[in-house]
Amino acid sequence: MKTLKIIIIVWMLIYMCASFNTPCRAESAVIKEPLWELGVVGTGAYMPHYRGSDEYTGWALLLPFIIYRGEFIRATREGVRGIFFDSDHFESSISVFGNPPVPDDNEARQGMSDLDALFEIGPSLKWFFLGRNPVKKLYLMGSVRAASSINFDGGMNLEYQGFNGELDLIYHDRRFYKSHGFKYFLKAGLNMADQKLNSYFYDVPAMYVTPERSAYKSNGGYAGFSLSASMQKDITENISIGLYSRWDNLNGAVYTDSALVREDNNFVAGCALIWKMARSTRMVESDE
Repeated sequence: MKTLKIIIIVWMLIYMCASFNTPCRAESAVIKEPLWELGVVGTGAYMPHYRGSDEYTGWALLLPFIIYRGEFIRATREGVRGIFFDSDHFESSISVFGNPPVPDDNEARQGMSDLDALFEIGPSLKWFFLGRNPVKKLYLMGSVRAASSINFDGGMNLEYQGFNGELDLIYHDRRFYKSHGFKYFLKAGLNMADQKLNSYFYDVPAMYVTPERSAYKSNGGYAGFSLSASMQKDITENISIGLYSRWDNLNGAVYTDSALVREDNNFVAGCALIWKMARSTRMVESDE
């Protein structure tokens, strides 16, 4: 019931932000950006070993990136979009997600097999129920992704680990982008996972039972609620910084009876430094 109240409050706040801001010409103006951009992003994050863990670790990555804003294919921070269908109220896309490996020193899993990094990919559908706006957008997004563990012991090995699903309410605002180079993003979401994916994280087979860790077999179903926010600020034409935070609440999740779940609330914080090294001279309309 507490989680339901939080979801209702978040819905109301985001809806009010989107619906009751005074409209102006700038909010309906077309925003143009380069057809493509190339660069590198350095990112760091402080996050739990997995949802429900009471242990945290820091991660740092330096990765290349490409942004492409084509008419039919768009590769942006939101994933690969517009491949299947795109209209005033609906848009299909490819949803991609990742989860780092669980560190070997995790206390709750001591003596158990290692958990590799996960890679998830699958279709998603956005519903712009108030219509599209190039500057501020409020929409529902449903995603279903197949998850595979990945490791590089003796080559790259992929192993299917189940399905993950999300239903998210998302609000973007770019009203200050032209004048201040500032964007922000809010998301409230419900998570679902099948029995196989929950088993990957939370099962305790008989061989791993200890006095502190009882046997457990997961079910599929509700996997938690999350609330996240991010912002991006352009420092120069080529350099931007980004901040990200997320709260995960596991009250009512189907796997909370597992001895591997030690916290009902987790928090994630991250930052990024983005360097755009090259860009197209051709400008196109952008709604990312």
